[in-house]
Amino acid sequence: MEQTGGTVWSDPTEWERRLTIEGCVICVTGGPHDVIGEFSSCWVTAQPEAPLRYYTCVVAREHVVEPYEMTPHSQAAFWQEAMLVARAVASVARPTKMNYEIHGNTLPHLHLHLYPRGSDDPFVGGSIDPSSSRVRRTPEDLECLKKAVAAIANDDGPVA
Repeated sequence: MEQTGGTVWSDPTEWERRLTIEGCVICVTGGPHDVIGEFSSCWVTAQPEAPLRYYTCVVAREHVVEPYEMTPHSQAAFWQEAMLVARAVASVARPTKMNYEIHGNTLPHLHLHLYPRGSDDPFVGGSIDPSSSRVRRTPEDLECLKKAVAAIANDDGPVA
């Protein structure tokens, strides 16, 4: 199993390798796993197992670690498309609040976690801890997310 988080940081050589295109698992494989949508600046992913039912992740196509490393044009495209994805997810999840998180502690390739929060989520009153609770999503849940993202990508608006 590959090292993650602070464990990787304790090995500066390994961390530096992961910061490069040649050492980035997303770049080396040509993209992330579990893609449910594609835009010009990003992919949208949704794994069968997730911290919340409608959790999704927006992954930059460009290899950068931090959003400020992008050109202004690339930044604008990434954020506009990420917000379209957030709107699509919200149209399905109907969250009380959408949480947005960027870390990169384990995988230093820009990705934005979208956590639609609601009164019934297992993290009410606190922050998300993906290791403490996992939801097994049905094929129908994943298809619903995929359709909502496709609708907004095609400029048809979100599917309700």
